[in-house]
Amino acid sequence: MRNSNIRNSEFDLASERCSGLSMPLEASSGAWSTDPLARQHLSAKLATKGFRAGVAAIVCVLMLAALPAWAAREAKVQGEAGEGDMEASRLLDKANELLTAGESERGVRMLETVVEQYPASRVRFAAYLALGRHCVNASDHVKAVSYLSNLKGLENAAEEVAPADREIYLEGMYLMGTAYFQMRNYEAAFPILRKITSNYANTVWANQAYYYIGMCHFVQQNWSKAVEALNLVGTFVDVDAEAAKLVEAGRRFYLKVTDRDLPVLVRLGKQTWAEIATTHGDREKIECIPLGLDATVLIGSIASEIGASCPGDGALQVLGGDTVTVRYTDANSREGIPNVVREAKVRVVSSGAPSFTLGDFETPASAVFLDQPLCLALYDVDLDTSDAAETATVKLISRYVQQEEEAEPNGAVDLKKILSGDEGRQYKTRDEITVKLTETGSAPVHSGRFTGRVSVQAVQPHKPANPGDDVLTCAVDDEVVVTYTDELHLGGSVAREVRAALRAVGEIDNRPRASQDVVADPLIRARKNLVEASAYLELARIFKSMGLAKGAKQKSIEGVDRVDVIIRSSSPIPSDIKQQAFKTKWELHMAAEDYQSAIATCGLFNRLYPDSPLVDEALMGIARIRIENREYTAALSVLNQILALSKSQAKAEAQFRIAEIAETMNASLPAGRERAVQQYKLCAEQYPDSEFAGRSLAKLVDYHVSMKDFLQANEVLEQVFQDYPDAAFLPEMLLQSVLVAYISGDYAKAWDKCAQILFEYPGSPSAEKAKQMLPRVEAKLKAGGGSTPEVKQP
Repeated sequence: MRNSNIRNSEFDLASERCSGLSMPLEASSGAWSTDPLARQHLSAKLATKGFRAGVAAIVCVLMLAALPAWAAREAKVQGEAGEGDMEASRLLDKANELLTAGESERGVRMLETVVEQYPASRVRFAAYLALGRHCVNASDHVKAVSYLSNLKGLENAAEEVAPADREIYLEGMYLMGTAYFQMRNYEAAFPILRKITSNYANTVWANQAYYYIGMCHFVQQNWSKAVEALNLVGTFVDVDAEAAKLVEAGRRFYLKVTDRDLPVLVRLGKQTWAEIATTHGDREKIECIPLGLDATVLIGSIASEIGASCPGDGALQVLGGDTVTVRYTDANSREGIPNVVREAKVRVVSSGAPSFTLGDFETPASAVFLDQPLCLALYDVDLDTSDAAETATVKLISRYVQQEEEAEPNGAVDLKKILSGDEGRQYKTRDEITVKLTETGSAPVHSGRFTGRVSVQAVQPHKPANPGDDVLTCAVDDEVVVTYTDELHLGGSVAREVRAALRAVGEIDNRPRASQDVVADPLIRARKNLVEASAYLELARIFKSMGLAKGAKQKSIEGVDRVDVIIRSSSPIPSDIKQQAFKTKWELHMAAEDYQSAIATCGLFNRLYPDSPLVDEALMGIARIRIENREYTAALSVLNQILALSKSQAKAEAQFRIAEIAETMNASLPAGRERAVQQYKLCAEQYPDSEFAGRSLAKLVDYHVSMKDFLQANEVLEQVFQDYPDAAFLPEMLLQSVLVAYISGDYAKAWDKCAQILFEYPGSPSAEKAKQMLPRVEAKLKAGGGSTPEVKQP
């Protein structure tokens, strides 16, 4: 098996989350890196045959814990800071801390303050990213897209700006693509994700984008496209990442071997093994499974666990401070040397995490109760250095908000403190104690989990807390914070403080109480009404889809009653809630087919909130109603208003609808069709990244084919195949390409496109037509003396 092209083996690492696998970490010439996201693509590859070959390498993979999202903190502008950047960055950091601590409402309000009060600061982009990330995590994908769309201001300068700004832009576009995926709007997700893979291929975001591209195809049952995209996940790894030298303890270990000799070994039926060993004496062998007959990549895995070494038991036991060594024997190196041992090493670390629990030390606690024991837990395998039960120390404090009653000298209101919410508050420590935690488990103790409990007592009048005792004193509404200093973690050996916080809510009182469902707070009442109105909207849509117009109208009326209370309220309700109430109201009217009321609501909204990001959505709602009622002139007027907006996310759709109206109104006139074609062309040129660009080009192809201008049709088709490889209309375009090639006499190309339809889209309507055309194409090929290869079914 002599192969002069074999290169020296390398190593990759991959990480695992609760939801699945992450992408690989790769090292070349001793440099390691990490790629922190992706899910379950590895298992998808193991179940799929026919993957392409990679590079000759050995890759060892250990599952890592999820790295925290530090992008927002790194988003501070590295160059010259503009006016207000320091204050904006301070608010941004505080907002991210609030979001991490679970204070979502306060954190979001503070982030919105950043973008509103510092519109010229580049820190606003990091704030938009944080808002979008929070909305994606909260499954509010519509609002996430609205926030992340503001990052397109970095698009034109993404290649020249600081690396932190470039990362903000790429992560924002990736999150927008995932939001569209979760909304099942695959046509909108494809252009955004493809832009990342095309323009920024050498980034970790391209790996992650390929995963969601593959999943979009998977959901649409485009199996070959899904396999092709998933096969590209992990093809790039950031070799400069410092965290690549460290792996999280207790995660599954994956090994990836890449060698150009492997296809030959697979055909000969030989198994490929790798040896793995730890510094504490565990040794295991991993069998590597080929990813297809012609692939140069094999992959294997083994479970890892915390505990004493047990060689040969099929699981890899690791302890704190372990180093894992993987060895693979390269049968024939690039230099022609046989049986060269390739070796890679990674260090096992554990990212410490303190938490509050109930008495079982497993269930998370939701609050601190006075005069009740408080249970603490800490997970950090790095501290487990012997067979005995180790100990760990954490700091526990209770603090309260110190009221600041000092007014401005001139009696003015400090607007900055009001806008920043709790940022204006100053915490004062009430009590502080040190708690010693003990490692749990049976001897030899190797759990890496430390637990302990402390007594909590209510503050006594005229009796100050004693910081030296082992009792924590606090009052109702105090914040109890546990702090742990983690010396070694996935971020490196730089010490970091890890915190967890809970609110003290009072004593446990089991006495029966009388209650009523009356909401006195106007803000909470408005939110309640908005949630109920949204529920009635969904019910109205369900009734409408079932043809029950009367039921849809009744549910719509009930929903409108709820939102009218919000709209007419004189209480100080936030503007975004009122705007959402307007949006829900016109959607309720549309669900009940009360189009006049919907138009009136949209018109009132436009007058009250001319600068709202929902204006274009309101206008599009009016335009859709006009189109449904065949009021094309009025619809064109509204659509042109959308195009005239300075900022709008609906311009691409507006331009496409204008073209559709032009096509409908002038279907029988050649000159009218040409005007419609020009509108479609304008949509494709001005909005190339929108979901409507590909559909516009498809209309151009249809027009050129109908006019028998096959040269122009072929040029547009090639552009479609290159720029929109994931479009839903691609089977129809491939069929058009078959027709164009057949009429033009290019029977070989016609045969190729027929075969592509049958292989990639076997269940589409175009596949049936391709089957009917294939015999005619093959007959032309045989008549011309050519051979017809066999069409492979997927």
